[in-house]
Amino acid sequence: MLMYESATRTVQNKVRYLNDENKILYGDSLIDSFQSRIKQPRSILEKAERKGIPRTFESLTTNLHDIAGVRLIVRFLDDIWKVKAFLDKQDDMEIVRVKDYVRHPKANGYRSLHLIVTVPIYLSAGKEQVEVEIQIRTIAMNFWASLEHELNYKKNVPHQGQLRRSLTAKAGLVSQLDTEMNAIKETIRNETEPD
Repeated sequence: MLMYESATRTVQNKVRYLNDENKILYGDSLIDSFQSRIKQPRSILEKAERKGIPRTFESLTTNLHDIAGVRLIVRFLDDIWKVKAFLDKQDDMEIVRVKDYVRHPKANGYRSLHLIVTVPIYLSAGKEQVEVEIQIRTIAMNFWASLEHELNYKKNVPHQGQLRRSLTAKAGLVSQLDTEMNAIKETIRNETEPD
């Protein structure tokens, strides 16, 4: 777990620095907030069992790409792509997989950009490349996903099917809100002060 902790800290520090640089250069913060987590051993083993993955260290680290995770919450839709562009330019971080649930949402309405990146960490035995999943989503997407996650993990919720259908419908409203808020932001930023 130590190597995943180190990889998560590496990603967090890099994102903090890029965000601070953006504030200095452009006057605004791209990242509203971020969260990180390392999957608990029990959760790792349960996922391995569900996916039929052998329970060896090598197999788990090769086949499970989300043991370490960082979630970046941005304010606007465009900010998702700005953050990805910054990460693309880092020569000490490689994006090895992209799952674009923003442009191609899941059937239930879930939206987020998922990147699997590798970052170097330094151990007494030498340098290791470790995978970290980075999820980038707007505040509105995160609000929706938090409620959807709660619905999925609560037991005995009355009318769960009806609530699930309602949440799927609301995902369309969240997407519309993100698009409209992004347009308002662009209008505000593009307007020039009268002389």
